[in-house]
Amino acid sequence: MDVLPLLAGAASTWIVHNYLFSRSLESTLFLLTRSWDFVPHFNMFNMIRNHGSVIAVLPPAFDGSSWTASSYPQGYHALLASLAEISMGSEAMDAAGEATLFLKLVGVSSILGTVLVVSALTALPVFRRRLAVTAPLTALACTAWVVGPGAIPVFNAFPNFGLAVALCIAVIALVHLRTLLHPLVSSAALVLAVVGVAHGWILLLVLCLPAVIVYAAYLLSHRRDWRWPELTGQVLIIAIGFAGVLAAAWQLRKLSAGEVLNTDGGMSEADPGHTLIFVMANVVVVWALAASRGTRSRTIQRAEHSGWLLATPLYAAVLLIALAVFQLASADEITYYFHKSMLAVELVAVACAVIGAAELLLPRIRAVSDRRMVTAASVVATLCATHFFGAPYTGLDEKGLKASAFGSEVAVNQDESLSGRLPKSIEKLEAMAVPGRQPFIYVGHDVGTDPLLMAQWSLTLQGIWSEGVQPAISMLKPLYKGPNRVPDAIKPILESSMDLDVVVDPELVAPLQEWLPEHAHRITTWKQ
Repeated sequence: MDVLPLLAGAASTWIVHNYLFSRSLESTLFLLTRSWDFVPHFNMFNMIRNHGSVIAVLPPAFDGSSWTASSYPQGYHALLASLAEISMGSEAMDAAGEATLFLKLVGVSSILGTVLVVSALTALPVFRRRLAVTAPLTALACTAWVVGPGAIPVFNAFPNFGLAVALCIAVIALVHLRTLLHPLVSSAALVLAVVGVAHGWILLLVLCLPAVIVYAAYLLSHRRDWRWPELTGQVLIIAIGFAGVLAAAWQLRKLSAGEVLNTDGGMSEADPGHTLIFVMANVVVVWALAASRGTRSRTIQRAEHSGWLLATPLYAAVLLIALAVFQLASADEITYYFHKSMLAVELVAVACAVIGAAELLLPRIRAVSDRRMVTAASVVATLCATHFFGAPYTGLDEKGLKASAFGSEVAVNQDESLSGRLPKSIEKLEAMAVPGRQPFIYVGHDVGTDPLLMAQWSLTLQGIWSEGVQPAISMLKPLYKGPNRVPDAIKPILESSMDLDVVVDPELVAPLQEWLPEHAHRITTWKQ
């Protein structure tokens, strides 16, 4: 059983191999610019590496304003920065080296998330009794994380979200194991996981709430069994947990909940059909477990029944519907945070359904005397599980049948893109990563790349993305109308109080300097 997490890690390694083995700034920037959110995440990582602390506690930026993303919890980025310090030393490299290191660590964190989920499952007693039961169910959970919906966070540039969902599953597993672990050990592990969720994506605490309630009821029911040292330890651990969660909430204090929940954004959406299947599977599992245990189901009232934990996706689904109603009422459409939350519900629902299925199947499989039949059925079920979210290969696509899983398709597309000629925009960003220049923002229209995204990368690679220069990014919106709108974009930037040069394509430097002679010295090009 202990080999299964390693196999899951190997499968995850294949999916993110382009992240792990990127050897040049050119390939690194290509992969990072395929999804919008990588730029703020790299910026937070890079700021921690260069300044030694999270952005919220840094002194003002070079222009006297606060740094951007100061209100965003940066537990994930601090984790990557810690891993970077362990592997490469405490001294930050140049932007090229840090960007490549960041991409590799994103791949590592994706693998760790997959291994964490499979390890959490295989640590449960029900998964350690019969490989015939464990193999297909673990394969289903692993497939969900490697090539199914679990691949969306890492390829859509919110890896902190993916790792936080993995921690939610670990929380559920830890509470399942509460009677097998020392109370102080289980409490400490649970608190660490919950605080990790809060600093990764705080809304996911909703998925931890049922498990926390079950564990709190367990602690209260056994409080008289502890001596003073154990009781003191529990109080300290719980206090540390509260402090950690409140620290994440404190960073978000300036944000409006309504604005956040209605935020626009783009992502590869999870399949609503799959989400519904696994949520309904949890309904069946919880009902079947309660029915099969007869009078023991009454202990649900005392929070002792595992159905409370396995019903976590049901509670979350109710809140998901409430979120949809809120968004429809306030914005008249289902937006980004609903789809992101639905993705989390689906991934947790897969884990809970798998746990419940194992508890239901194990006694029935034990009753079957023909081991060959059980083994054959397990092998077939395992093979089917690896294809539940689509084929983990792309050969069928080439024959006209679009059957590939999301993660497999993205990994193969990355291979094909990296083997060919990369966009011109990547060459430009590579040139902008050279240190020692006057602070600037890139203003240009590049086919296939969002001009605002290019501007954000130009600021991030210099390490100067502050709230003071943030307005310059929105001033580039005229570029959406075409490359001939570059003058309309640079003029308000140069006439503002922002101490920023503008970097344009070489052929535009002379005409723009002639057009704005009073700002000619601030109009330069990316090409050295």
